[in-house]
Amino acid sequence: MSTTLDLMKKQRLTPGTLSSASLKRRLLKKKRRVAPGIQRAADSDCEPCRCFMFSSSGSSRSVRRILTACVLSFLALLGSVSLDLSSNFVLLEATEAAYNELNSCRTIALLQLINELQKMRHLLTKDSGNETLGSGFLPLDYLCGKVVNYRLNGTLPCSAELSGFCQQMKRSIQIFLNASLATNGTNSIFTQVIERLLTLWGSVEVDLSNAKQNSNWRDVLSARLLVTFIELNYQLMFYHNTMTPADFQQRWSHTLNFLSLCSVMTERLNDCWSENIDLRINLSLEAQHLYTLDPGPWQISGTRSKLLSGSHTGIQALIKTQQCLFDRASLALRLASRSMSSILSMRICLLAMACLIYPVVMFSFKQMTEWIQNYLQSLKEKTEDLKRQRKLAEDLLHQMLPKSVAKQLRKQKQVEAESYERVTIFFSDIVGFTAISASCTPLQVVEMLNNLYMCFDTRIDSYDVYKVETIGDAYMVVSGLPERNGDRHADEIAKMALDLLAAVRQVSIPHMPNERLQLRAGIHTGPCVAGIVGYKMPRYCLFGDTVNTASRMESTSLR
Repeated sequence: MSTTLDLMKKQRLTPGTLSSASLKRRLLKKKRRVAPGIQRAADSDCEPCRCFMFSSSGSSRSVRRILTACVLSFLALLGSVSLDLSSNFVLLEATEAAYNELNSCRTIALLQLINELQKMRHLLTKDSGNETLGSGFLPLDYLCGKVVNYRLNGTLPCSAELSGFCQQMKRSIQIFLNASLATNGTNSIFTQVIERLLTLWGSVEVDLSNAKQNSNWRDVLSARLLVTFIELNYQLMFYHNTMTPADFQQRWSHTLNFLSLCSVMTERLNDCWSENIDLRINLSLEAQHLYTLDPGPWQISGTRSKLLSGSHTGIQALIKTQQCLFDRASLALRLASRSMSSILSMRICLLAMACLIYPVVMFSFKQMTEWIQNYLQSLKEKTEDLKRQRKLAEDLLHQMLPKSVAKQLRKQKQVEAESYERVTIFFSDIVGFTAISASCTPLQVVEMLNNLYMCFDTRIDSYDVYKVETIGDAYMVVSGLPERNGDRHADEIAKMALDLLAAVRQVSIPHMPNERLQLRAGIHTGPCVAGIVGYKMPRYCLFGDTVNTASRMESTSLR
């Protein structure tokens, strides 16, 4: 920068040696020389800035949005699957509870006790002479022994679970019998004990509420109603010809109506009822009653029952229906429980796989996007470097050839020679160049010519001229081609020639510091032909008498 300032001071101290346009051009040229280094330093300083800007660019924001959407979708998936699993677990628990309600050791024990008590009541009813019931008449130890030794489904012993339960039932029934012996007959005591056992087994109202929430509880409700209806049929046998109480009749109708409703809701109850009652006993009924529970044969009115109600045949049919319902419902509930367990296991496995795979996929996606971003950044940098290199190549080509010609060569077009009617050609050389060259070394000659031509090259940029070539100390410039400029070519060459004559005085001879170069110039205006000559190292050359005349003008001109 100090060299530039010194040069400017020298030019200001030398009057008439540098025009304002020349000064402006020189400053701009110097600025362009310094700019690449400064630009590289700025680029190196701003490299972290570019990285930071890229990290917060739209591409990175898009990636973060995609990752956020993936995380939210994964959380939504977990939430929906969790709710689904929760509902399935609730359904599985309800199904297993319904299965246990029908097949647990406690249920089997209660039903066995009820069955044994019903048999004993039936036998004792035939012995009408026995009006009292002694403390040892009810064989509770025998009943508990049968229950404890019962093996659930013939494979699983219930003794461990039922030993304490049966003893508790024994004490409760014994206390109840001792309190009821003085006021009730044998039938009433058995009936009350059975009713207490049915109440202990469960409530129809609770089962009805569970059946509304879970369809698997319909089988439990049907089984409980069927067992209750069998007991009501047993009780009806013991009234004989006496008037049926209103509360009993109301309970009978209530249970029968519920059974009719359950036969519609539960296919297994309807099938068992049809197979064991309608198809075997009630064959005379009309066809429309074969597949629905017909309450007609089970209605009671006054002191007499209709058809099957309270009869031994009806009770046996109901017991077979109960066994059929328990078997089929147990099988169906067990299969439903296994199916739900399998579905839950599969869904849990799929959820576990999703929990493992989803983060891996997201991490892989993040890595892939980072790789793509790095690749794009590298590609961007290479593209910018390629643009800079291309710009440098174009600038170099434009210094060697006219822009219009270089453009055609880049497009691989053949450049045709072009004729110009009027151009102005400038030739110049150094006075005494042969003697000066003989008195100095070749390097000093090269340095001297380089300084001279750099001075000329910077000055001619201010004019509408085109530098054709340099041959030794000869300097050739033309105006009016390759871009035509009307009649201004002579004026541009004339002003340029005066500027170069003034500028040559600033160039010193390396081995003759006190001497200054002298320039001899020649100008001529006329027609010429311009075109590309050669394939390797192509040159833009001028042909015609105008060129020869301008050269002779230079060789014969004054110093």
